[in-house]
Amino acid sequence: MNEFLPAIPIGIVLAFTIGPVFFTVLETSISKGVKAAIFVDIGVVLSDVVFFIIAFFSTNSLLNSIKENTGSWYFLGGVLLVAYAGISLIKIVQQKNSPEDKQGAEIESSPNLVKMVVKGFLLNIINVVVLFYWVGIILYFGPQLDMDESKIYFFFLLIIATYFSIDLGKIYLAQQLKKQLTDIVIKTIKIVVNSFIIICGFFLIFKSFI
Repeated sequence: MNEFLPAIPIGIVLAFTIGPVFFTVLETSISKGVKAAIFVDIGVVLSDVVFFIIAFFSTNSLLNSIKENTGSWYFLGGVLLVAYAGISLIKIVQQKNSPEDKQGAEIESSPNLVKMVVKGFLLNIINVVVLFYWVGIILYFGPQLDMDESKIYFFFLLIIATYFSIDLGKIYLAQQLKKQLTDIVIKTIKIVVNSFIIICGFFLIFKSFI
């Protein structure tokens, strides 16, 4: 059982890694509610499953591709992040402000949950760094687990379970914070979050040229 213990701190680190998903989940909890944020997180988990499957079944060829075309991978991920956040930012800026800047403004009573899943899935799947992360996990811990498929699957599930559990706590706390915020502040948070994602995208594009 000790061989699986590293999965827990890995899940904790993943949950608190500052990146596009981290802020998007918190922002969604504040602006759209707990249920919407949970479904965004489910979308993120689904994309992690896809990345894990890709990394597990094509680690050697994928690793060679990453080594030979690292710049291209970073550039593609950066462009997709900038495009995603740029479109979202334009929509937010174009939204009309409410005539009253009410504190604890109402959230959407019935957000499109399928859309939330897709949002989380796309935001994570276009971040190529996440793919590198799972390749690294498999390359490092795979041999320690004797490359046993069942052990590696359990290790992965333990990481995801830890990550998702902590995110539920983050989502709940963000929703409590929402009660103290006004409409304008919530809109500002959305703008800041998407601006941060754009910065992450440009960082990856910049990194592709180094």
